[in-house]
Amino acid sequence: MKPKLNLFILLLLVISFSYNQQARACSSFKLQKGKKLVYGHNLNEGDIGVPGLLFVNKRGIFKTGRTWSEIFTKEQSNPSSFAWISRYGSVTFNTFGRDLPDGGMNEEGLFIWEMNDDTQYPKNKDLPKLNQMNWMQYILDNCRTTDEAIKTASEFEIDGWGWHYFVGDAQGNTAAIEFIKGKVVVHKGKDMPVPGLFNEPYAREMDILRYYKGFGGDYEPDLNDSKVPRFVKTAVMTRDYNPDENIVDYGLKMLDQLMVDDVPEWSVLFDVRSRTVYFKTRINPEIKKLSMDQVDFSNNSPTLIANIDMKEGGNMYAELQPFTNERMKNFTEKFIFSLIPELPAKFFTGGGLTLEEYAQRTSSHSDYAKTAEAQFFKGEWKNMPDKLKKEMDIILKFESNGEAITGSVSNGRDIYAMDNLSLAGNKVKFTFKTKGGTLIEIKSVFDGGQMKATMAGIENNYGTYVLNRILP
Repeated sequence: MKPKLNLFILLLLVISFSYNQQARACSSFKLQKGKKLVYGHNLNEGDIGVPGLLFVNKRGIFKTGRTWSEIFTKEQSNPSSFAWISRYGSVTFNTFGRDLPDGGMNEEGLFIWEMNDDTQYPKNKDLPKLNQMNWMQYILDNCRTTDEAIKTASEFEIDGWGWHYFVGDAQGNTAAIEFIKGKVVVHKGKDMPVPGLFNEPYAREMDILRYYKGFGGDYEPDLNDSKVPRFVKTAVMTRDYNPDENIVDYGLKMLDQLMVDDVPEWSVLFDVRSRTVYFKTRINPEIKKLSMDQVDFSNNSPTLIANIDMKEGGNMYAELQPFTNERMKNFTEKFIFSLIPELPAKFFTGGGLTLEEYAQRTSSHSDYAKTAEAQFFKGEWKNMPDKLKKEMDIILKFESNGEAITGSVSNGRDIYAMDNLSLAGNKVKFTFKTKGGTLIEIKSVFDGGQMKATMAGIENNYGTYVLNRILP
């Protein structure tokens, strides 16, 4: 690693450490009784007015991975070579740019959010690299369950500042994913009896909980006492929830009760069953909501954004606008830079970028995914069937409209649209239904100018085929 980059990372750590000591008070939790299920999060950052955008991210979008230093340093050092196509759409809350979320939930009900913590990410030069925010977006784009999300923690070399992560899925399975002394540490199932995560390692929170009444100790867990840990309050409130009470109202009450010193910058609640997100900000505390059923998550239309500090409460669907680099850049210059001097200017310029260059870089980093150079999979791929063995023709076609990717599969006679299309690295997977209604899944691996594709149904395996790119 270059000395200049070492200095930049050290600077970020110093700024992040001093900044986080003033405001280590973020909260995430699950509330579930019977069929009711919500996930909640508070963002506390020392009453500085953290700006944010709500993103509606689409499925079927090709993305190229990014590391922290790749976006935020002059040299764009330590770049990521990883790419993917999103399988699921999601709603996220972002400060720093597109595909760089603080947290959110996808259309399958998978929730993830970060909290500040002392973190040491594992190093493994053999793994693909992603910035920690980009990794969170990858999870929302590609994972349906908590276990799937956990698996990705060991599949990437993650960089960025110190966070740990609360994950939950549509069945209510939760996990705390932590990176302690260069190791991935996970608490889930029986190892996670209290479904919440704050700003200390989960095991430490459990140690403290045992000193309180109802959990093995003698101290009174007074919900109105600011000295009672938020983890303890969450344990009490999730235990005592009466399912006859409206779960959204109770969840919002929990967010208010978990306030530390001042009103949270953001309070966000996802109702998994109604597929609705509720949120408010310190600057504009009227509760806004967005139904995910109102949103078209297909890639037929652009990614959407809205400033979360809108004044009016209620349904905010009409506030959504198509994402553009210009809108992102204007947001950064008008709102993100307003954090200076509370957040030192060196936070943005420590990598050698000017403020103008920083705004340009963070607003346009996703443009590369639209280029022909990046879209290595695009075009037609065909096998050379052995007719004596009665092998079938297989033609796969991948098309793009900018970053929006669609595909089709053909046997030379019939053409079927690809469904559930996803790509991770050099592996692509999709399904289609034949005219007779048979569900077929194809899993393929790209290797230069060839693709190795395995085709299988529910009960039948239709074999593995080698396909070659058909040059125009």
